Amino acid sequence: MPPDYSTVLIVDNAEFIRMVVRLRLEGAGVAPKNIHEAENGQEAYELLVAKGIANILCDYEMGVMDGIELATKLLIVEQRLDLRFILFSGTPLAKITAALAETGLDIPVVSKTRLRESWTQAKTISTWFPELAINLAWQQK
Repeated sequence: MPPDYSTVLIVDNAEFIRMVVRLRLEGAGVAPKNIHEAENGQEAYELLVAKGIANILCDYEMGVMDGIELATKLLIVEQRLDLRFILFSGTPLAKITAALAETGLDIPVVSKTRLRESWTQAKTISTWFPELAINLAWQQK
């Protein structure tokens, strides 16, 4: 299935965090129907395969399959270079950076404190998901 850059998958084991991220995405212009959620990496993987979602905002620490395990499976093992994968966490950046270095992954890491900020199409969305930003701009014309 070709990647669908109009959709975003939020992956976090905490329902509250998923709700906050959903509200931030909606506030930046992403339609609610284009936002999907998963509680862990395994559930996220199944959704990605079934729906062709290409934009992923994923927590670092979760049960079943964590964010780095999911990113490794998708970006290294399966070579899904069409995906836009953003890892977010409240874990100290040094710990995440060390874990990423062990895998060879080079993906953006965002602090969960960014969830408190307002997200704009111009800044946040275009930086993390450029194809989604183009799609949102096209829809507004």
